[in-house]
Amino acid sequence: MDFRKDFSILVVDDEKNLLENLYNFLKDKGFKKVYTAKNLKESRFKLENFKIDLIVLDLMLPDGSGFDLLKEIRLTSDIAVIILSALDGIDDRREGFENKIDDYIVKPFLPDELLWRIDAVLRRSIKNKNKEKINLGNVIFDKSKAVLEKNGKEIVLTAKQFKILDYLSENINMIVSIDKILENIWQDSYSYESTLITHIYRLREKLEDNPREPKILITIKGLGYKLVKGNKND
Repeated sequence: MDFRKDFSILVVDDEKNLLENLYNFLKDKGFKKVYTAKNLKESRFKLENFKIDLIVLDLMLPDGSGFDLLKEIRLTSDIAVIILSALDGIDDRREGFENKIDDYIVKPFLPDELLWRIDAVLRRSIKNKNKEKINLGNVIFDKSKAVLEKNGKEIVLTAKQFKILDYLSENINMIVSIDKILENIWQDSYSYESTLITHIYRLREKLEDNPREPKILITIKGLGYKLVKGNKND
């Protein structure tokens, strides 16, 4: 399938033959970027130095448990993870899904079944990424990258700008009160109103063609703010 060429996969397992076989299998099935690691150390190196879209992760590794790596990843990332392990106990499955894995496959396994599961996870990823792009007219808000796309360029958002825009986008075309924004961004509805006004002003400089006459991030006098969705489909 053509979409496979756009995704990169990291296979983590200490079985040399399995790594080689899966590497060749996935390459033959259309994945252009397939990386392998035989332990946690190599896995961390690959994750730090390459863009990885999905990890096929063994649990029993020579320098620790795959769960250790999974928990580290989940501190900063929602990258797709499929566990591929000989451990088939209910406790292992539960721990995996509690740490937001996308699937769990028990060894021995059929390579074709793993491929079907990978495809299913990546299709969901494509769908979710599309949902993360919100059309605001002549500006696109890309949540996955925390940027605005405007006139063919990417405009980087600060952390607070992103949080404000993200919260407003969850209530698109709806009036959101100042108190609600303050509670969600600062957990305080009293002390940060002037700070919010400054952030709104800076956001409009990035969003609007004319910040003095906003059409995307609108003030509803006496009520709050409204983020207006564009006319095109997301």
